[in-house]
Amino acid sequence: MTRSALLRSRLAPLALAVTLVVAVTGCDSTGPSTSGGGEVQVGFSTSSSTSTSSTNALAKAASDSLVLSGANGDTLNIHDIRLIVDKVKLEQDGEDQDGDDDGNDSTEVEIEREVEVERPSFLDLPLQGSEISPVAAGDVPEGTYNEFEFEVDDLDDDEGNAQALLSEIREDEGFSNWPEDASMVVVGTFAPADGTPTAFTAYFAAEIEVERELQTPLEVTGDGFSRELVVRLDPGQWFTRTDGTPVDLSQSDYDAREEPVEFEAEYEFEDGVSEIEFD
Repeated sequence: MTRSALLRSRLAPLALAVTLVVAVTGCDSTGPSTSGGGEVQVGFSTSSSTSTSSTNALAKAASDSLVLSGANGDTLNIHDIRLIVDKVKLEQDGEDQDGDDDGNDSTEVEIEREVEVERPSFLDLPLQGSEISPVAAGDVPEGTYNEFEFEVDDLDDDEGNAQALLSEIREDEGFSNWPEDASMVVVGTFAPADGTPTAFTAYFAAEIEVERELQTPLEVTGDGFSRELVVRLDPGQWFTRTDGTPVDLSQSDYDAREEPVEFEAEYEFEDGVSEIEFD
């Protein structure tokens, strides 16, 4: 099955809301046309570390799991990673009315087209690189988009959508003790060298905004246009120390801590965002 077909087959019924904000300076301009457009689908997948050495062997088992092994004999086996994706957003830079961005500021149009899920999405991150987990899809106005942004956030507010998703996670997804201030969970085992594996469920508190410039701008054309935009994450970058040994996440088990780990204090989320691409 092709990546495009796989993404469509797994696409969740989450519509995208498109907000168009136009700021015009100068005169005699009505701003850009919002007619036409095409479909953009956004999904998440994984990519293995681009560099491996004898101190860090990264492997993906036949099942949906991720194994990080260090030269010291420690092994971190991750079975499940879930994230709350609060927003996805495409942006288009401002340009002159004639579109040549030549610095003539007699009329300048700044455009922000924001593509956002109607409610936060509970992402089941596939640990096999061939799979893509969708978070949103919808129509995007014509234009050339050169920046993409997504946010990971918790459900610690009183908004109906957030509370509805929190109830769904606790009642239907198997995480009955999901804390309101958590935005990610990692489930697996950690085994020290010549030791017994210890199971863990580690929740992480993170309010993260990742904005990347697209290496190749996304050009949305007229009717019939369809593209899949895929965010590839490399969790091995989060949970491997600089010496190549895996982090002992059993020390972060929620039953023992009774509070989420402050992700941004311990790890650098953007290190694990390997690429954003589209077909």
